[in-house]
Amino acid sequence: MYNKESNNHNLNTMNKKFSDALFEFISSVESELDIMLPHPASLHFLFQSKIFDHLISQKLSKNIVTRILSTYDESTIALIKKIVPFIGYKSIKPSSNAIAAIPSASLLVLIRDKQDIFCFSFDIRQYGKENINDTILSVNDWLYSRNVALVKNTVYCFDVIWREKDNYDEILKEKKHSDLLVDLITHDIRNYHQIIQTSLGLVISLFKKNKTSVLSPASKRIFSLLTTAENALVRSQSFVDNVRRLERLYTQKNLKLVSKNVPDAINNAYSMVERTLYNNNPHGKKVSLSMVHGDNTWEINIMAEDLLVDIFINLFSNTMKYTDQSEVKIDVTIKDYFIGEAKYWMVTISDNGNGIPDPMKKELFERYYSKARGAGLGLSIVRALVERYSGKIWIGDRVYNDHTQGTTFGMIFPAAL
Repeated sequence: MYNKESNNHNLNTMNKKFSDALFEFISSVESELDIMLPHPASLHFLFQSKIFDHLISQKLSKNIVTRILSTYDESTIALIKKIVPFIGYKSIKPSSNAIAAIPSASLLVLIRDKQDIFCFSFDIRQYGKENINDTILSVNDWLYSRNVALVKNTVYCFDVIWREKDNYDEILKEKKHSDLLVDLITHDIRNYHQIIQTSLGLVISLFKKNKTSVLSPASKRIFSLLTTAENALVRSQSFVDNVRRLERLYTQKNLKLVSKNVPDAINNAYSMVERTLYNNNPHGKKVSLSMVHGDNTWEINIMAEDLLVDIFINLFSNTMKYTDQSEVKIDVTIKDYFIGEAKYWMVTISDNGNGIPDPMKKELFERYYSKARGAGLGLSIVRALVERYSGKIWIGDRVYNDHTQGTTFGMIFPAAL
């Protein structure tokens, strides 16, 4: 180990003995060189002292693999652009506390072939002037070591930070791509939907206005196709809206939940579904809701938000869609449920629909992760919202072991205090 102090604080150039030792160290590297720069001034120092010139020369002559982990600020952007064609670089933006913890010096660490280590510190007390070239950066202390424990620990720290930064960059890249796809779906396709829906509406309106009391078979067929197209477009727009809701649920982290009354949310959902059925009911279905709960309805509250009603809208709509009978019966039961001393509200929703076979019960929730499409996406929103409010949801049969008699959705939510 060699340790040397330089008392010259008035030069931007390095002490010759130090520079000779450093350049000799870099020249001896055979395959890999890792560099850690905990402060933006370190990057300026490496440029001013021509160390980067030597590193790039080694890269070109011996194909040395060099990786740099460095903090950055606006003053280092131009410097980074100069080195990235030759040197692997990952930036880490430090917190203000991290910078404040380095009052007068920054530590530079170089690791050679995972065996040797060379590090030094330098004066940066005047770093921060408007012109970085006027800043005094002089070497204070340096050492070269083959201490196995020191090298191994430094290598480990470097590799962990590099890998984590790699993963973080990949996540940001994937999120950017995901955001672009969602924007295309929810904005551009919505605009196309609006144009088609407006055109279809005008054609249907003209058709109704000019039709005679008795339609020819051909006219009936045309009118039926137009109506079918309009209904499909409405369902397609609903799908787009659901995609947007899922994206919003996924990205929104800071929730502001308030006490919401569960029976009120169920009644509001039923009213919305009933109105929708009134406006678009080609099969003449009727829907009825029966709700059973305790006497004190006002006590049945959970911590949620306005989106709570969407849980029940999606479940009721799903029941309407998959019930072939002319009358759709929905039975809701709410009762208290305890896990230890913690109080929950259990909500069960049963219907007389077509039912869901056991293999499909599991698949519907798996779609939340990878196969969401059509009606399954609505159930994905249901699950996302239930879990958003710290609840659990499951699917069962209305009649035990006979899925053809209808479906029961069960949910529990922590009771609001």
